[in-house]
Amino acid sequence: MDSRHRYPALYLVFFAAFSGFAAFRNVLLSEMGMSGFQMGLVGTVMVVAGVVVQPLWGFLADYTRSPARVLVVAAAVSAVALLAYPLGASMPGDAFLLVAAGTAVFSMGRAPIVPLANALVLRHGFDYGYARSFGSLSFGASVLVVGFVLAYTTTLLVVYFYIAGMVVFVALAVGIPDDTDSVFAGDLGTRALGLLGRRDFQVVLLAAFLLGVVARSGDAFFSVYMRAVGLGDGYTGAAWAVKTVAETVLFLSVGRVALSYGSLVSIGGLGFAAGYAALAASPTLAAVMLGNVGLGVGIALLYFALVNLAHESAPDGLHSTAQTLLTSVGVGAGGALGQAVAGWLVDAVGVQDMFFYLAAAAVVLAATGLAVRAVTGRGATTA
Repeated sequence: MDSRHRYPALYLVFFAAFSGFAAFRNVLLSEMGMSGFQMGLVGTVMVVAGVVVQPLWGFLADYTRSPARVLVVAAAVSAVALLAYPLGASMPGDAFLLVAAGTAVFSMGRAPIVPLANALVLRHGFDYGYARSFGSLSFGASVLVVGFVLAYTTTLLVVYFYIAGMVVFVALAVGIPDDTDSVFAGDLGTRALGLLGRRDFQVVLLAAFLLGVVARSGDAFFSVYMRAVGLGDGYTGAAWAVKTVAETVLFLSVGRVALSYGSLVSIGGLGFAAGYAALAASPTLAAVMLGNVGLGVGIALLYFALVNLAHESAPDGLHSTAQTLLTSVGVGAGGALGQAVAGWLVDAVGVQDMFFYLAAAAVVLAATGLAVRAVTGRGATTA
């Protein structure tokens, strides 16, 4: 397969496979008898495990100059580990420890897939927004279908759907050639630590951390919210589809607009704030759909800005490391904290009011766009 089609296909297959699990994981855990706090802990375990190992995957990909082989191994590990969910569902008694352990291993395998794909796309000069739009579109379409199918079948379907998707993903990844560029002179570990010391990269990590707090927490409990307000799984899929259509449109168009990356961070943060405020204030179908447009705008603008900034901050030979640091130390660490706090808030104030707190956090995220703009320079534009 030609690289022009292979890279978009990687995003398409991965996000389609992951969509059901991402959207309905906590519904599955709820059906297994877990509390909001336990669901939050599972989400935190999932994120923390990825945070710990993700930079190691990136370092390994840069060191071996073979990110494709790393992708194959990682995808296989994640698929096998997810079998802990059906095993736990079939066990009598509390399956929390088994599911938490399986989630940790699953996350260790899943963690490097998207950042390594990002590094491959950008390093070989492909349009990131175009390739990533296939992931957004497939996620929305798949979660829409899964949402309606779950009304007639077991929620464990999301696990089997992911495993089948990883079989296709591995078949695509094995055809990617190794990087033939020579490794830069100097110690790889020292250069990686030096990247963390750069002020521009630190500001990008701060914005990514807040993105993790805001986005991962909302995603984890959205399906729980939809059931709590009486809208159900079918409309959950429809709402995710609306969100990802908005993402797709923005990913395809944002590169043609002359705005600084800092401005994109600010606008994206405000999109999240508006979307979450709509969910908290008016749990009607119209408000939920409109709110998800704001969430889709936010996720596309923020990921476009931060992924490109991480790539531009990285020296030659460290692009995979930079992307895994962005999604682990940044988005992943923020998501770990956010999901733990969100799980506590669900038990304390209810899932609907929790979104008021996420809206406030999104305003703080929007304010960091000013710091991104100041550090990266006014000349850093998307067009």
